[in-house]
Amino acid sequence: MQAGRRPERVWVELSGLYEPCPGGPDGPGGPRRPASRAGCCLHHVLVAADLEIMLGGEPFAAVEAPGQGRHWRQLDGCLAVSHHAGIPLGGLLERLADALEEGQDAQQARDAAAAGPRSTAQLLGFLPLAGIAMTALVGGPPTELLAGPLGWLVIGTGVGLAVIGHLWTRVLIRRSEETT
Repeated sequence: MQAGRRPERVWVELSGLYEPCPGGPDGPGGPRRPASRAGCCLHHVLVAADLEIMLGGEPFAAVEAPGQGRHWRQLDGCLAVSHHAGIPLGGLLERLADALEEGQDAQQARDAAAAGPRSTAQLLGFLPLAGIAMTALVGGPPTELLAGPLGWLVIGTGVGLAVIGHLWTRVLIRRSEETT
């Protein structure tokens, strides 16, 4: 676009860079459905966007796949801003690409932050079973230990701590996944 390509025709040119999926919307007779229903692959979304532009519609407003629908709506918003405000589309798309890349980096950081609490929760979930198995290996019958009043105290304390640990881990995971 910065080299002088018309924004209206760039989508069909870009579609040639991607292989169409079999059985897509542009079989014999050309595109038959709008971009909102052509979410099977990037090629078909771009071809349908070109058709939508020719029909005077918003090319990416209703696209939900491939990828995330909100990204397609952001692209459609950039097109609308460029068209109505006269801002060069190339610069807007560069800024959008940078923002999407930063968002992806932030999501990867959130996933990495949530990995620790998740693995800790899984490990803590297996510890009571490991304790019972170790008691059996040492030679003490776990049923006798857990059947008496001391056993009920141990079981009650263990269940209470497990519930508290589970709730705390959920809070940690939720906080690590929150978008700021």
